[in-house]
Amino acid sequence: MSKTDELDRIRAEIRAEITLLNSRLNALISSQSFLVIAYGSVLSAAFGEWDGPFTLIVPPFLALLGAALIIEARPALRAAEQAITHWRDRESALIDRNAELRPFTLALDEDSRRRTEMRQHAGRKFSSRAPAILLTAWAVFFICPFALYWWA
Repeated sequence: MSKTDELDRIRAEIRAEITLLNSRLNALISSQSFLVIAYGSVLSAAFGEWDGPFTLIVPPFLALLGAALIIEARPALRAAEQAITHWRDRESALIDRNAELRPFTLALDEDSRRRTEMRQHAGRKFSSRAPAILLTAWAVFFICPFALYWWA
């Protein structure tokens, strides 16, 4: 197998893992958006009647369900991120060993290569930070009906 074929194979693996990561993120965010809509609908239906059992049971249940989905999705997201990192490292090692492959990259020199890696890393932050942000939101949503009950 030629070096360019190997580079193409590695890049195909990177694309496949990125597609997998994106589909997992889309599924997570879609599920979360439906739960937020249900949560908001329940609270708006009970507006002003914060002491009802419907208000004190269903919204916290939806918050727990949202948190459980996030906790279940995190290992899959992490696995895809690790696979992408693995393949990117293999790509970098291949290019480092074979100078004739440099024209097949966007980086013309070491500085542009470092900037490209930083952009890739910054782009992957969303997939690792979004679950933490959503968990925080569900924690607040879990407490909200009880706070409304006590203050109303």
